[in-house]
Amino acid sequence: MQEFWSQLALDKIGFSLTAAGYLFFFALLLSVKARNVPRTLLIGYTLVTVCWALVYALAAHAPYQSSWSIWLENSRLLLLILFLYAALHNTHALLATFFQRKVVWLSCLLLISWTLLAQLEILPLHLLLSGQLLICIFVLALLEALYRRSGEARWQFKPLIIALGVVILFDFVLLAEGSLFRQVDAQLWSARSFIQLLMLPMLVIAVRRIKAWNIRVYISRDIVLQSSLVFGAGAYLCLLALAGFYIRYSGGAWSELLQAIFIVLGFALLTALVLSDGVRRKLRVFIEKHFFENTFDYRVKWLELTHRLRQIDVNNDKVHQETLQAWLQAIGYTRGILLRLDPQPRALARINRPELTAEEYRIIDGYIRDHQHSNWIIDLQQAHDPFVQAMKLSAANIDTQLIIPIRAKDGLWGLCLLNAEANLQLKLNWELKDYLIAVTEQIASYLFLLEATKQLMENAQFAAFSRMSAFVVHDLKNITAQLGLLQKNAERHKDNPEFIEDAFETIAASKRRMDKMLAQLMNKERTDETDSRFEVGELIQQLIHNRCQGQHPIPTLAEHAPVSIRLDKERFANVLFHLIDNAQYATPENGSVSIELSQKRDFLVLTITDTGCGMSPDFIQQRLFKPFDSTKGNAGMGIGAYDALVFAQQSGGALEVQSEVGLGTTFTMRLPLNY
Repeated sequence: MQEFWSQLALDKIGFSLTAAGYLFFFALLLSVKARNVPRTLLIGYTLVTVCWALVYALAAHAPYQSSWSIWLENSRLLLLILFLYAALHNTHALLATFFQRKVVWLSCLLLISWTLLAQLEILPLHLLLSGQLLICIFVLALLEALYRRSGEARWQFKPLIIALGVVILFDFVLLAEGSLFRQVDAQLWSARSFIQLLMLPMLVIAVRRIKAWNIRVYISRDIVLQSSLVFGAGAYLCLLALAGFYIRYSGGAWSELLQAIFIVLGFALLTALVLSDGVRRKLRVFIEKHFFENTFDYRVKWLELTHRLRQIDVNNDKVHQETLQAWLQAIGYTRGILLRLDPQPRALARINRPELTAEEYRIIDGYIRDHQHSNWIIDLQQAHDPFVQAMKLSAANIDTQLIIPIRAKDGLWGLCLLNAEANLQLKLNWELKDYLIAVTEQIASYLFLLEATKQLMENAQFAAFSRMSAFVVHDLKNITAQLGLLQKNAERHKDNPEFIEDAFETIAASKRRMDKMLAQLMNKERTDETDSRFEVGELIQQLIHNRCQGQHPIPTLAEHAPVSIRLDKERFANVLFHLIDNAQYATPENGSVSIELSQKRDFLVLTITDTGCGMSPDFIQQRLFKPFDSTKGNAGMGIGAYDALVFAQQSGGALEVQSEVGLGTTFTMRLPLNY
């Protein structure tokens, strides 16, 4: 008899605790603003579970052997089945629309029919339990289908599957044994309520995880912290009591003394732990990290910050101002200043705040002195911070809350000082620190990239000027060679009027080319000339006569039909001269350099063929068009072939090379006539 009453008391305790737990869960669900079918059905299931647990806590009758027991059991199962249907179809329709589905009302009809049949009391207990067993199998099948269909969201549904799966599997074992032995096992029945209660936290985690339901259950961090402290203290006291009884049981004559000393020391340790700010702070961080949603949606914040930084124009004079604005928007602050330490603090940008005060300079000096080798973020509003205490700050002269370091590989690069109105200021806890570190790393990378880009742009300007100078030097070398040829022939032909006329034309052409080069140097780039239409054959004859006579073999132009083109005539002439000069240089005096000119469809085709030393395929691929790589030694600049290739491509054409070592080379330039 005593065993029966103790078992009955255990049942009542278990079901009472279950009712209290599900009532708390029911209150949490009611506070949710979402309105959808899964939430509604889950609320119904929770409420029926509360009634189910209360009835069993207050009743003294055997389960499954009364009409109210059957109704309660099947009502829970029906709402659970409907809830799983809604979860399977991820439905957000109205509840009335949801019940219009055939599978829904058919399930309701079958379960209600079974419940009514059980009310007639014509079925023996083992058959009744067998029927309930089939319903459990059906629920398990729905859970298995939900797990398979969850796909990428499986992590979200896993706690739900575990919680409901454990509960239904336990019911399955209970019903299977009851059907086999024609009675419900008292020990298993007592454990049923505790199983329901222990799986409740998994349900809470599930409804927080599953994004599709939009059920945002919220529990205050402070409540969880205090509850955790109370629970931990209770568990500690239980262990303390057990250890005290063990000491008294095995301590002999000194047992009471040892027990008293142990309990007093245990209480002293518990008091020290509860009152310790460090322990409470570590416990709070642990709870916030592992049991609560983050204050920031890091994915959204990271995308927003990246988008803002991408929109900043690096050529804008206010690039640092816009970078600081992106920093402020990342945490919702309104005032800030971005400092560069080189080595003294220099303001790169400032938003909604005055210049640094003497007090702030003192704070910056102190931070550099104490934290130049660390990545420590300082909150000047936290009076317990050792740095704040050491600086003895005067809040009236400070418009700063957060000091954020910007570190480079070689040390502290700069600082960012941020502030906001009192109602917008964020408390510097572990999460804000982690978030600020992530934001700082992203913005610091952008600032370093900005500096590197600026340096590259300056280097590129010097490189462009040097490159332009190389082209000018190359042209000057050709002009010098032309004037040298003129001087060489002056002694023999100075009395020839035709020579004198050609000499004046050559000097005038050289003057025009030098004026053009001077203009290019002044502008640090090639000037865009006005294109003109000219006959290509005549230009080639002039090149051969005026500029290609100083070296053998003398090139020859094959018979051709007149072909006109619109181009920068002088640059085109320089490109052709470079190609002809290279062919002459590579060909012995007894060889030949021939030029052919033709028109194929809408293209001018110009070929320069020599019988010189030729080139290997590797040389053509690796070195021929590489600028400043010359095979002429000090006599060449190594940009003639490169300039010809660039000119052909810029004109919408192409330059092709065919060569064989020892047999010669052919350059083929194709240029569109309608260019």
